[in-house]
Order: sequence, then C-alpha cells, then structure tokens
Amino acid sequence: MEHLTLVRALRRLEQSAGLQLPDVEQLAASVQVMQLHEREFAFHEGDQCPRLFAVRTGLLKQFYTTPDGKEWIKSFTAEDELFGCPIGFLPGGRTSFGAAALEASAVEAIDWQLIDALGERHLAWQKAIRFAFQSLTRLKMVRERDLLMYTPEQLYQQLQGNRPEMVARIPQKELAAYLGVTPVGLNRIARRQT
Repeated sequence: MEHLTLVRALRRLEQSAGLQLPDVEQLAASVQVMQLHEREFAFHEGDQCPRLFAVRTGLLKQFYTTPDGKEWIKSFTAEDELFGCPIGFLPGGRTSFGAAALEASAVEAIDWQLIDALGERHLAWQKAIRFAFQSLTRLKMVRERDLLMYTPEQLYQQLQGNRPEMVARIPQKELAAYLGVTPVGLNRIARRQT
C-alpha cells in the first residue's frame, strides 16, 4: 500500500495537517493505474472526470484551449504530485481544462466520490479535504499573482530557480506556452540567463 503515490501523498497530508486518516487501506484498494503514452490525455477539457490523479512516473501538463486552438498551460505535474479538476468533482461537473502526458507516464486515479464519502463519515477526512483545497487555493493564487505581476523572464527565472530539473524536462514549446511567450521569445529569455 505504501508504494502507491496517492498513499504517500495522504501520509504527507496527515503530517502537515496533524491528522490520522482512517480507512486509507480501503481507499488504496480502489486506486487504478493508468499508463499514458506521450501526448495521451488523462482527461479532456469538458469531460466528466470526478477523479483525483497522482503521478507515479512521468510528466503531465494541465492546460486550457482557446476557441482558435491555442493552448495556455496552467501547470505541470511530475512524480509524487497530484492533479485533477475540482469542477469535475461536482455532481454533473465537467472539467474546465485538459491534462495530457508530455512523456510516457503512469498515473494513479481514484474516484473523488470515494474520498467525499470518507469526508461524510470522518471528521479527519473533512479536515484533510479542507486542508487540501486550501493548499490548492494557495497554488492558484500564486499562479494568478505571478501571471499578473511578473514578466515572462521573471517567471522563467523563478521556475529555473525553484525547479531546474522540471525546466530541463519540459519541451520548449510547452514551457513557452506556460510563460505566455513564443518559442522564439523563450529562446531569447534562456540565452539572457546563461
């Protein structure tokens, strides 16, 4: 059970929130592993996808697509990180963005309803869910602030400083879409950094 990425994430959540979550074994038994080829989707924008995902191996992007087909990447997830679309967790909710593999990846998936049901039965799970959504809100606020306050060059410097191994793995076209510049613009930024 402890070999599951999702279980390790729950253990980290327990530690950071000071909780002891019951029925983790029951939840772990329902985890499904998906093997994704490069460019294969975990879910598409507009899907009904009430699942939480944990990256076992690989690298994925989460992105919005404009009506003319242009992609705006909101985030990347790699090993031991979680992703999902909270709107998809709502009854009848549809995802507002897509998630696709940038390299061959293995992701674990769990139905959100199982987690929600644990929240209905256990106060510790209610607290864990609240803590997780608070953490997600913080991440979204940081991304929003970064997009509004920093130049693409500053965003690149920040990402390079915080996660250089991630920058090395992300294809240039995808990194440019995350920063909101063209690949040529990213080349210029990268050259100025060396």
